[in-house]
Amino acid sequence: MKVGIVGLGRMGNGIAQRLVERGHEVIGYDVNRESLKEAHKVGVQTVASLEELAFATRVIWLMVPVGKIVDDTIGQLLPHMKGGDIVVDGGNSKFADSIRRAQMLATQDIAFLDCGTSGGLAGRDMGYCLMVGGDEAAYTKIHSVLVDIAAPGGLGHIGPSGSGHYVKMVHNGIEYGLLQAYAEGFQLMRQGSFKDSVINLEQVAGIWQNGSIIRSFLVDLSKDVFEKYGQNFTDVVGKIAEGGTGRWTVEDAQEHDIPVPVIEESLKVREWSRETGGNYATKMVQLLREAFGGHLVEWKKEPKKQDEV
Repeated sequence: MKVGIVGLGRMGNGIAQRLVERGHEVIGYDVNRESLKEAHKVGVQTVASLEELAFATRVIWLMVPVGKIVDDTIGQLLPHMKGGDIVVDGGNSKFADSIRRAQMLATQDIAFLDCGTSGGLAGRDMGYCLMVGGDEAAYTKIHSVLVDIAAPGGLGHIGPSGSGHYVKMVHNGIEYGLLQAYAEGFQLMRQGSFKDSVINLEQVAGIWQNGSIIRSFLVDLSKDVFEKYGQNFTDVVGKIAEGGTGRWTVEDAQEHDIPVPVIEESLKVREWSRETGGNYATKMVQLLREAFGGHLVEWKKEPKKQDEV
């Protein structure tokens, strides 16, 4: 199938590469010339404008930052699109915005799918987890594309417009809590009762990955972090950014009077970290976010491969 992708950064490029490798024709656009060059290297046909992209394909996948830029991109594409076309928003848009966009595009006979996309940097090779909301007929029409992007078993049509991004929002809220819980546990082992004996956290993470109830991809990444940077994190700045999904999760829970104290507290910790510079746990969260998503880590000075254990 022929697919257009707008936004060829880390995730967009990974999606494009998976599709090209599986025989799809991919047309790509990005305002960043370097991203276009990288996409061209993996077989993407790049174009110089959104107009060209809209003329070239009937399926357009958006991987752009949340907010106004999504509306602006759709607005630039719309005059050049036809009835029956499909727009997929694979970013982390707010679910209410996705409902609004679906309703607006429906008046032009254009289907809109909101696709919560998870998998980070590893998704390019392992496949992504796709949570799709919106018109079921449109979902069926591009099912072969979605299957080739997704990890085995990592694809589903969630429900009506907005539901895909709603489920991804909750997913990210859970991620906030999990990251914080793991990081606090490692901090306790590093600075608690056995701090003088210096527990080897890389070894612990490796052990936990074999038979432990709390084994997970995040523990895998924790082991990688300790292997790469050691376990002091002296030069890491522990200010944790947020993209909005965690806050939206808490706001929706409050609106429906559903307690989510773990997620809410993890959000408060992120706020605190930006005000104070954070602590060992927030540094750990930062390094994990870099490991799974390529998120920027601020350093006091350039990191060595491994600091003093």
